[in-house]
Amino acid sequence: MVFTTCKYAVGIFSIRQDVEAALGELKNAGYSLEKVSLLTNAWIKSAMGEEDSISSALAKRGIPKERAKFYKSQLFEGNFLLVLENVKDEIDDAKAILQQRGIQEWGVYHKKVRSKWGKKGNKVSA
Repeated sequence: MVFTTCKYAVGIFSIRQDVEAALGELKNAGYSLEKVSLLTNAWIKSAMGEEDSISSALAKRGIPKERAKFYKSQLFEGNFLLVLENVKDEIDDAKAILQQRGIQEWGVYHKKVRSKWGKKGNKVSA
């Protein structure tokens, strides 16, 4: 079995216009928005039947339990949680763009995952 390390970067925006502008700038800089998730208070309300779903979703990305609780509390306060998934070396460039737009509590996390590719480039069946 072959493993690879995925990176996840997480940050908080408190102003909707700032997060919208940041997403636009990421897109203009060539980042795939398919690798960007935006969690909002409305998302929490739709997931209320599964109390731990927010913490679980964050934990699956290698975010420590206490940090996941903090991010969850920020969502309950009405802030926006931006998650960049598996953007590898582009995380530093994204950070610079996001900091210009006021991102707060920026953190980068690593998670080992099973690779879909074997040592010789052969796809590993699931």
